[in-house]
Amino acid sequence: MRILQLLIPVALLGACSIVEPARMRLPSDLAETSVRQPFAGIGGGTRGRFEVGAYHGSFTRSERRLAVFDVFLKNHGHTSFVVSGPAIGSTIEAACKVSEKRIDLGIAEFETRPMAYRCDFTADGRPFPARFELQEVRRGLGGALSRRERHGEIALGGETVQIRSIHRLDGSPIEMANPIGYVFEQEGEPVGAVELNGAPVLFLADGRDSGLARTITVAATSLAVFWDPANSALDD
Repeated sequence: MRILQLLIPVALLGACSIVEPARMRLPSDLAETSVRQPFAGIGGGTRGRFEVGAYHGSFTRSERRLAVFDVFLKNHGHTSFVVSGPAIGSTIEAACKVSEKRIDLGIAEFETRPMAYRCDFTADGRPFPARFELQEVRRGLGGALSRRERHGEIALGGETVQIRSIHRLDGSPIEMANPIGYVFEQEGEPVGAVELNGAPVLFLADGRDSGLARTITVAATSLAVFWDPANSALDD
């Protein structure tokens, strides 16, 4: 079941009568200095139009599963979007693919090819040197506990930004197996983030120039419209 809202366990809510959606824990510097910009228009559909801050565009997406004997599974999907706004001459168009391979033994699942997500870009229909890549990694204690940690990078318009998944909940020791969002960094410094629990939200570090803000927004859009195999509706 695609997870649109993660709920904080009742034990952490005390006597509260309304269950609030879980929020990801932002890096402390980013939490204090960032501007919160919700995505409008990205729900559960296969296509639509969106707005975030001064940017707007449209998207389409799909997901499929190939199963052999209900044991060997290949998840794959396609996403495309068009975005325009500040520091974009006309439009930036993205064509993205995601794939992973798994073995389902009923009592356990094993990845034979970890999740990989990649986007290629054009500008006003013409190719230009830009890339977006996200890979699932398994390492250390988090990997042993089946945490779906992801690392990646976007390079666009002279800006390069590193991407890593966030699994911790704000105000809680709980760490989720699947990402609840992603943080964007340059030289180890957080410059933005995107929260993916419920309606996506972009966080931009205050005072960033328009070129970096554009690159972070494109990266956040790539993740906001992404149908993650970890939360696939195909599991229903």
